Amino acid sequence: MPNKHLIVLPDTHIRAKAGGEDKRSIAAVEKYIKDAKPDEIIHIGDLLDFDCISDHNARNLRVVEGETVEADYQAANLVLDRWQKLCPKITILEGNHDYRVERFIDAYPRMAGSLEVEKGLRLKERGIKWVRSWSMGEVYRVGNANFIHGLYVNDHHAKKTVEAFGRSTFYGHTHDIQLYSKTTAGDNKTIVGQSLGCLCDYRQFYMKGRPNRWQQTFAEFWVRPDGYFNYTVTMIFKHKFIVGGKEYSG
Repeated sequence: MPNKHLIVLPDTHIRAKAGGEDKRSIAAVEKYIKDAKPDEIIHIGDLLDFDCISDHNARNLRVVEGETVEADYQAANLVLDRWQKLCPKITILEGNHDYRVERFIDAYPRMAGSLEVEKGLRLKERGIKWVRSWSMGEVYRVGNANFIHGLYVNDHHAKKTVEAFGRSTFYGHTHDIQLYSKTTAGDNKTIVGQSLGCLCDYRQFYMKGRPNRWQQTFAEFWVRPDGYFNYTVTMIFKHKFIVGGKEYSG
């Protein structure tokens, strides 16, 4: 079996209205994906934002005036159309923002069968694997690497994640980059936990200009047939980054 080459994309929070995904930074990453030709793209959750049906806006509907679930799906489908031209295999993990549509259906069960992410993004038709990370705790594994959306948001979430899973685990959710390595006995037993940042707009309206530790990134993994892997995390500043001496910008 050959080595597997993965590009891992964190929280994009796509929405039809401005302030969701960072279009320019994503465009830069897409240019790199075209050059890198990975075997698989893994999106680790919160592909969509769904702020228009968020419980946080239930008593502040003015901020989501004119937004619709359908429009958000249209915006996300355009992104997936581009990604499928760049890579033959795509896996998407369910994040807590993606799950907002399920909570909406719980409140309005007559909408069942019409609003689900699998339907809105035509995932079955596209051949894209959907992993229920947030709602069902499903873990996507490639070799010795776990991929989840993320569970913890405290100051030591990477350590908490490693302790909970006992394997090298990579995740989004927190929008920051944090690394923890676990002490183990024996050789070749390194276990790490790492949050992989985000690809959303720093100006998301619910931040209201407050300080944060968000960092735009993407990650790249090379997984050997025996499960061992190497990976890099590339930070994006002002919609630009350099890999292999080449600058990519959006």
